[in-house]
Order: sequence, then structure tokens, then C-alpha cells
Amino acid sequence: MLDHGPSRGKTRLRWNILIGMIVLGLLLAACSSPRPPDPLTIGIVNHVESLTPAFDGFKAGMAALGYVEGEDVVYIYDGVIEPEYHALEREVEYLLAQDVEMLFTLGNLPTLVAKQVAAGTNIPIVFSPIMNPVEEGVVESLRCPGSNLTGVTNGTGTAKALEWLVTITPQADKVYLPYNPDDSVSLLVLSMLDEVPPQLDIEIVLGEVQSVEEAVAAIESLPEDIDAIFRIPSPTLDPRNRELSQAAIRRGVPIGGNLIMDEAVLITYAADDFEMGKQAARLADQIHRGVKPADLPVETAEFYITINLKTAEMIGLDIPDEILEQADIILR
Repeated sequence: MLDHGPSRGKTRLRWNILIGMIVLGLLLAACSSPRPPDPLTIGIVNHVESLTPAFDGFKAGMAALGYVEGEDVVYIYDGVIEPEYHALEREVEYLLAQDVEMLFTLGNLPTLVAKQVAAGTNIPIVFSPIMNPVEEGVVESLRCPGSNLTGVTNGTGTAKALEWLVTITPQADKVYLPYNPDDSVSLLVLSMLDEVPPQLDIEIVLGEVQSVEEAVAAIESLPEDIDAIFRIPSPTLDPRNRELSQAAIRRGVPIGGNLIMDEAVLITYAADDFEMGKQAARLADQIHRGVKPADLPVETAEFYITINLKTAEMIGLDIPDEILEQADIILR
């Protein structure tokens, strides 16, 4: 009689290994939280043309995560909406009527409007970029946003940006800051000037302007005791930043800001809108996979120091190597 004992043992062992591999595969598949099969429909709300790169970054981020536009994700975007509450309210209501599954809002005002209009629904809202989301009443806290919102904030880099401008121009005593009082985001940034370290020992001269033309004229006729110009986000001025930078160069005055401007600006300390959009895409993907927005902490964008040596040369400014070594980007 033949002895089949060892052969049966090996067969049993192979089956046990096979079953174990199948179980492990099922567990890994469950843990990976696969995306739902249906396309994700996202409504986009934007009120400033200069924030469009954040939407471009969002789409790029979604594509990198495997979302094919038109197949895995559909965007409903009617372009830049008038930066006025009721216009944005109508846009959000329209998007909700299109049965969107998520809203992506760009800027503080669209996010606040979307939060109010979508209250009581289960529609998640991902925002990027916005400033001071807790102080503005967008979320309860950065770690635990609460409700149905989360996103990316570009923090409060105003004071640091101004500090960098003064560092690069140590002779500066008076700094001119043009702004339009009708731009709500500018008023928000101005409220952060209290954070400016007193040791900077500078005087900020505010200049109200209603247009780019007024801002350019104001720069070209600045008093001789103005040593530098500081720019803050402004829906009125941002689309034509280069004109302000060129006016500053003609005047021989250094100009800096806490926003991405143009290649002619001397120095900026700011977050990149495109990269913030990509950050928001990762949050949107997690929400689509089943994670609640309230459980996703608000992310803070990374800031970059950009220095333009060509502009420095044109206005006769010498920048020490120890400062250049701290820059993330140097334009030569």
C-alpha cells in the first residue's frame, strides 16, 4: 500500500497559503478605500481671476491621483463670478441644483457663501486658498474643522513678508501700501498688520486707490521719503501686478509683497496658488473615498522666498549673499 501522507500534507499547506493570500488581498483592498465607480462631479466657485492657478493646480492634482477628466471627474465651472455676495450665492445655488457631489471654492468670500448656502446638506466643501479660516468663521479649528468643510490656508504671512522686504532694504523707514477699500480680502490682510514686529521700526503709509491707473500714478508721484512699496492681495490690482512693479522700478523704489506677483517684483514671500490647488486635490480624493471633511485637518501651504536680482540691479540695490542663501528662488 502506498503512503500518501506527506503529499496530502503538502497539498493542505499549499491550500492554507493560498487561502491566506486571498484573505490578505481582501483585507488590503478594504483598507485602500477604493474610489466609488461613478464620476465625481465638482462645482467650482471663483471670484478672482488671479486665483485661477489654484483651480489649475486642483485639476493637475486630481489627474495625478488617477482622475481622468470627463470619466472619473466632471468639473462644472462658469468662470470668475462677480465678487459680490448675492452673485456668489446664486452661483452656489445653481451648482447645488446640478447635483454636484462636492464644491471647490477659491478665496474667503466664495467659501463663506458656500458654507451658508450649503448648510443643512451633505455636500462637502474643499477650499483653497483662504486666509485665517478660523477667525473668519469658516472652520471651528484647523485640526478639527467641523461641519462639512476642509481645505488649504495660506496662513498669515503678511508680517513675515513685510519683514523680508525690510530685511532686503534695511534703510527703509516708510513703506507705502496701496489698497482698494472695496476689496474685502485687502481689508482682511490689513487687519493682520498688528502682527508686524515692533522691532521693524517702520511707518506704513496706506494709500487708497480705486484702480490700477490710480495705483500706478500714486507710485510714480510718491514723496521722496517713501523707501519701499508693499503689496497685499487685491482683486482690483492683482490682474495687472506687472504695471505696479514697472512703476516702482521707474521710480527706483523696491517693491515686495505677500502674494505671487510677476517677475519684475523685487521680493515676495508667498505661497504658490497652483501648489495649494494640488494640496486641495488630495483632500478631495480622501473625501471621495469616504473620509468626512470634519476629520481632515486644514492644511497650511508652504511659503517661498523669491528674489529678483535683475530688478535689484535696476534700482541700484545690493543684496548680501547671506540673504540670497535663504531664498528659495533667485531670478538672475
